[in-house]
Amino acid sequence: MNDLQMAQGTVIYCQGLGKTYAEGKLHTPVFDGLGISIQAGETVAILGVSGAGKSTLLHLLGGLDTPTAGEVYVAGQQMSALSDAARGELRNRALGFVYQFHHLLPEFTALENVMLPVLLGGAPVAEGMRLARSLLESVGLGHRLEHKPGELSGGERQRAAVARALVNTPACVLGDEPTGNLDEKTAATVFELMLELNREKKTSLVLVTHDRRLARRLDRVLELHEGKLRDMPPSEV
Repeated sequence: MNDLQMAQGTVIYCQGLGKTYAEGKLHTPVFDGLGISIQAGETVAILGVSGAGKSTLLHLLGGLDTPTAGEVYVAGQQMSALSDAARGELRNRALGFVYQFHHLLPEFTALENVMLPVLLGGAPVAEGMRLARSLLESVGLGHRLEHKPGELSGGERQRAAVARALVNTPACVLGDEPTGNLDEKTAATVFELMLELNREKKTSLVLVTHDRRLARRLDRVLELHEGKLRDMPPSEV
């Protein structure tokens, strides 16, 4: 990543990105030579059929998986040049993750789940509690602070997951079908919430989704097809 890209507010950048899975003598390429640049505050949808590699791409962008070719830069830092500990610290500070399934820790309350990334970053408990409480209130869960995930509805659990992803005010939130496990009405509510928080927090948003109606609401739509990534014009979305 060069100085110009940093000055222009690029939060995630990759070039020549490739991923191949090897099992014995069998090598299965998912994609090769991909490039993507996510700007500060930008919202981006990634479309593609099942098995196209969308989740794999998201994991590479978030440093959860290692590419077999190319480089990923997050907040100006080259992920492959970092130690495991430094990469984990960068993920916790600069990125937020929301999945189709909430992945909340069942033994912790909503408040404890949301404040966990703050504590992992080394902040005092009081600060983590303050930030978590504020975000849970902003997503309509101020009355559910002490409830554990098993005591929350599906939509409430996903809203808590969104709050957890945003509690450190990351540069970018990566969402892998974040509304895919919800009914249509609840999915729309959670999606609107994510857009509202994107505008309020100026956090970039990258969503893998099958829902073209949702994708049309974002600034840019990319399609991953047969190992290639392309910008989709609005007429095709």
